[in-house]
Amino acid sequence: MIYCQRCKKLNPNEADHCEACGTYLLVISRTPDLPSGESIDNSLEEHLLERISSLESALARSNERFEQLLEIAQQQASGGFYDHMMLSSLTEILTESGVIDTDELEQRWVARVTRHHQETAERELLDQRCEQILAAYRGRLREEFVRQVTEGVRLLTETNVRRGLKLLGEALTLDPGNFELRLMLGEYQFLQGRPREARHHLDQVLKERPAVFKARLLLGLITGESGENEEARAHLREALAIDRKSFLPHFVLGQMFVREGRLDDAIPHLRRALSLNRVPEMYYILGRVYQQAGHHEKAIRQLRNAIRLDPDFDMAQYCLGFLYWQTERAVEARRHLRAAYEFKPDDTLYRHAVEIDPGQPLPAPPPFGWVSLIPKRRSKPPRDRFDNLLWGEFGVLVSVPYRVGSDQPKTR
Repeated sequence: MIYCQRCKKLNPNEADHCEACGTYLLVISRTPDLPSGESIDNSLEEHLLERISSLESALARSNERFEQLLEIAQQQASGGFYDHMMLSSLTEILTESGVIDTDELEQRWVARVTRHHQETAERELLDQRCEQILAAYRGRLREEFVRQVTEGVRLLTETNVRRGLKLLGEALTLDPGNFELRLMLGEYQFLQGRPREARHHLDQVLKERPAVFKARLLLGLITGESGENEEARAHLREALAIDRKSFLPHFVLGQMFVREGRLDDAIPHLRRALSLNRVPEMYYILGRVYQQAGHHEKAIRQLRNAIRLDPDFDMAQYCLGFLYWQTERAVEARRHLRAAYEFKPDDTLYRHAVEIDPGQPLPAPPPFGWVSLIPKRRSKPPRDRFDNLLWGEFGVLVSVPYRVGSDQPKTR
């Protein structure tokens, strides 16, 4: 039996609340020597003692469980350590035998780990976007809409993009005003190298929501790629008005001005892009623009920063050597030309540069052109070092489908 701690009423053991006063019953048991039906003295003190004892018991059990978990974790850590040692020994044996290249092994391992984390993040993002699409539905056939959207998103996570987009397109007919679904379709059509189809959906998104940053950015990229510079600049400036700390609008605006020969307008945008993403590629791009504008010393500083961050950046090494050669600093020039050649000894330009005689003109580096951000349909896996810069900052839904699954080490 359980006594109520408030009114002392005797209640059945299975009762949750006192039958007399309705108080939630706490555990209070009668003492063995208390005659039946006699009231309890000092019941509050007894109750507190019992609660303390109960908490002590629970704490002891929790501590015991924690110690068990800690022991299991230590066992797993020890097992992982010994496994790591065994793999390291195996790698050393295979390396000494000339069977494997440790640098390539490390690159492939890093690529796999990176891809795993990326795919996990992409699946989580897709799940969030799916919930947003379903929450925005305003039609009557909700069950059918939910089925098509969830199945379409599942196919996208399995990289069956063609069927996934088909199902999402069918779902859009049930709710044409669902701007979240249109935005997803626009992004994926863009990633599939279908800018015309992407533009149709993104235009519809902006008609309903003019301040959607991603739609502005994608339309700026699409129109900039097709040479519609005024419209591209308008979209990119709107994107910057929404998010001034975004790298890509500044980068693309700078590229557009370079393409038009307006270098003085391009440099501020590229400098701002560099301040938002200090990577070797941006130092190289800004250095090339300074070189094109005739500011050789500024170009040299930027190219030196590029190779300081990445000594294997062969084209930056060559351009720096070229500028030193132009300014009659032959010793520094040959050092950087040699570095470019050692990284790519089969390159005709680099081989000719290291064999040139003093006083002879050095071949100019290839012109710096437009860095495309729009994927090409049926393209081979990209091998351009600028992909990491651009797509890493892009932040669209997922990587281009043909990028997923490649364990090939990055080449420059």
